[in-house]
Amino acid sequence: MAKKPTRRPMTLLVISPVADRIHMALMTGATAAAMGRPVTYFFSKGAVKFLTEDGRAGLVASDTRGMAAMDAALDEKGVADTGLLLDGLAAMEVRFIACESGMREHDIDPASLILRPAIEIGGLAAILEDGEGGDWLTF
Repeated sequence: MAKKPTRRPMTLLVISPVADRIHMALMTGATAAAMGRPVTYFFSKGAVKFLTEDGRAGLVASDTRGMAAMDAALDEKGVADTGLLLDGLAAMEVRFIACESGMREHDIDPASLILRPAIEIGGLAAILEDGEGGDWLTF
């Protein structure tokens, strides 16, 4: 019997604090994980605020709606919102890393990070080796 090839990892660098860009990053990673690919998110720069409840509340979409309003509109149209995507990503054991430098840059206390999905704190070195040979996307 032929051995099934190992799936290439997907690493998503999320640096934009724009809500709809973050939503698209979550959708992309959720699709890849559902297809059996190992997925790692690395949140840095302004996007690291998304990993805190207070920070998420302050994010806006490119059309100037707040994240909560964007999510409500998505839900109304039957599109997975950020909360549903985060739950699904957690269930698929997708790896989330908050950039230590980005957290310092935005004065984020590690104790304020969301609990689900589990968030690791690390730097670029944590993802560069793990993502070798895979696909890299930046949002």
